[in-house]
Amino acid sequence: MKLIPWHIHDDVEAYTTTKELGDISLNNPNILQVLQNRQELASLLNTDLEHMVAPRQTHSTNLKQVYLKDGGTNMFKQTDTLYEVDATYTKDKDLYLLSFHADCTPILVYCKDQGIVCAIHSGWLGTVRQIVDHTIRYLIEKENCNPKDMYCLIGPCLSKNHLEVQDDVIDQVKQMNFDTTPFYKQVDETHYLLDNKGLNKQQLVNLGVLEENIQVTPYCTNENNDLFFSHRVNHDGQRNVTIIKRK
Repeated sequence: MKLIPWHIHDDVEAYTTTKELGDISLNNPNILQVLQNRQELASLLNTDLEHMVAPRQTHSTNLKQVYLKDGGTNMFKQTDTLYEVDATYTKDKDLYLLSFHADCTPILVYCKDQGIVCAIHSGWLGTVRQIVDHTIRYLIEKENCNPKDMYCLIGPCLSKNHLEVQDDVIDQVKQMNFDTTPFYKQVDETHYLLDNKGLNKQQLVNLGVLEENIQVTPYCTNENNDLFFSHRVNHDGQRNVTIIKRK
């Protein structure tokens, strides 16, 4: 299986790539193989690279609206376009938004009332910076999206049983704008286990997204390393990608 399909809503398509497809991150020095893998992905989706948008993620909280004319951005080579952007959204149909991740958490959002799809990348750093909170607030305040009409998916990432962090991370988790104590557990004097999926889901719920409209995938990039790349397991820079498109 090269693609795992997700059902968020009948109006959208959503997928996560697996190891079987291969790495499609341009951080890989074997660019020709990466481009071949990307072309195969496009073929599987019955589209082309000119209908895909790839941000250059840096664990920021930056959100950018993209359009059909932006199709192909960073799909053939890295550019400065969409640099330091970790969330993209569009109102256009037939434009695939990509979120690259190994152990970080991909979040997909469909705002039914405004016809908006959004792809968010949130590692632990993006989570403590609350990229989901920033993004959803923007969509509510600037795009008039009703959170009760939002449908979300939290994709494969490092699970709470394997996301081990220390005090420097937990100190930042404690500074988030809600009670985060249910989302970490101390396992020894200096180490904690962190629930990144849970922290991101709670940010959605806090802003009015209905819990029944939030799908949390069961996959862990560590436990399911046969399916997905994991930075902490593989240390090879390879990435999965989670994708959304409005039909």
